Amino acid sequence: MKILLRTGLAYLALISASVHGQSVSSKIDAVVIYGSGATVTRLTEVPVKAGNNQVQFTGLSTQIDPRRFQLEVIGDGVQPGQIRFDEVQQTDAYSARVQALQRAIDEQQAIGSAIADAIETARLELKFLDGIAAGYAKEAWGVAARDQADVSSWRGALQVLAEGSESARSNIRKKEREQREAEKELSRLQRELDATRGRRAESLNVAVVLRAERAGTVQVKLHYFMDQAYWSPQYEARLDSEAGTLNLLQKAVVAQTTDEDWPNARLTLSTSQPSAELIAPDVGSEFIDLLEVLRPEPRRFAQRITMESQAALGDMVEEISVAGSKVQRNLGAYAVSYTVPGRVSVANHADEDQVFDLQRLQFEPQLITRVAPRSSSAAFLTARLTYDQATPLYGNQMIVYVDGVYVGESALPTVLPGAEITLPMGQDRRVEVQVRDQGGQKGKGGFIGRRKTEQTEMLFEISNRRAAGTQVEVIDRYPVAVSEDVEVQISRDATAPDERGLDDKPGVIVWRKDLQPGETWRITHAYEVSYPADKRIIRRDG
Repeated sequence: MKILLRTGLAYLALISASVHGQSVSSKIDAVVIYGSGATVTRLTEVPVKAGNNQVQFTGLSTQIDPRRFQLEVIGDGVQPGQIRFDEVQQTDAYSARVQALQRAIDEQQAIGSAIADAIETARLELKFLDGIAAGYAKEAWGVAARDQADVSSWRGALQVLAEGSESARSNIRKKEREQREAEKELSRLQRELDATRGRRAESLNVAVVLRAERAGTVQVKLHYFMDQAYWSPQYEARLDSEAGTLNLLQKAVVAQTTDEDWPNARLTLSTSQPSAELIAPDVGSEFIDLLEVLRPEPRRFAQRITMESQAALGDMVEEISVAGSKVQRNLGAYAVSYTVPGRVSVANHADEDQVFDLQRLQFEPQLITRVAPRSSSAAFLTARLTYDQATPLYGNQMIVYVDGVYVGESALPTVLPGAEITLPMGQDRRVEVQVRDQGGQKGKGGFIGRRKTEQTEMLFEISNRRAAGTQVEVIDRYPVAVSEDVEVQISRDATAPDERGLDDKPGVIVWRKDLQPGETWRITHAYEVSYPADKRIIRRDG
């Protein structure tokens, strides 16, 4: 039987009559980390006698919120009873191991102090010898000046000073080595004490009554939530352009700054947000009324038309943008869980992020070189594939390698199973792009009303310098007329595009071609824009 106790009223008094008391420790078994916060599961086995058993779980973190604490008892005939939380001082919460480590630290600190004293003594000795040497040298020079020098005496004194100085310096070097080793040992002991104590001056004891029908052993799990943890995905894409394979490594960057380590735990990473809102927003009424609009002055009429044109174009672009990205934005709302293989340890170091491999995926993508000639003279390699895995990919940073060479960083979007995605692979330097302006013209004409015309004619030349063929997509656009007075006409000499409205973007066009090795592809992009001569046009990117 599996019983789960949610301790919403956690501070109830314990039953004290005829209760068998025992203190038990627990170990970390599993951790689920969210974008912010983590759920920790501790596991222990508890021997029980028939009747009421008072069990006290010791050494827990004081960062545990009793309102988000759960006790799970696995065993037939055992019912959990009332619960109490008590904060205790560190000395009351831990075993003799903590005291032994503290004694070892005190001893190591005493050793370090003794070494430091020995070094200071040797330096004073060296300073004393230097003083003697300086005084003796001064006296010797005075004697020598009176022609009363005793060379043998000088040599004996110099020998004594040299031996004493060398002994002092040797002792300093030796003690400094001992000092470094002592500092290393002291640091090791301190880290071990931190890990054992969880860096806490206080700890939490959780006391619970277990009512058992008969004697035996039951398994108890403690579940609690902690805020000071987070994780984020990271991806590494490695493309072999010759073999046509893309290896995608999914990683997780994990950090936690709680006051306990999580050693040898089963680690799960979730995109769920436990702190997110649980109730849908309230929607109130909306009222609409007419507002008198004053007519603008005649001299501002042209400006009003311009602003209206801008507003109309803005509305259209915004509508298209929302329609084109609606699904993509909603992908982030899906809750996804990833399991780190095996058992791992997550240290509680404030300055340390840990990286774990989640899974390795291999695809055979369609490699496409994309070119936007009027925006950039560079060609860009992309990998188009259908994501055929069962678990969605939660989007974030992606590091890209092509043929073993690091090319930069990009972003992987959140991807659901069955979705088609195009991943950027960096510049394709084996495809050359040249743009030639054939000379646009402006003019006026017309029989009834005079109109202005603006002509655009560009020549794109795309050359494949690869040893094998490659598919090329050349992307550009035609202007989109918002006003009925503006006309856009495509030249008869223009190369017809293979697709219009690419990615549901009005006016955006694409030419596609499988370009053979050494082949050069020429595209003529020509169109004409005409509008009333007494007006002017504005251009706005959407």
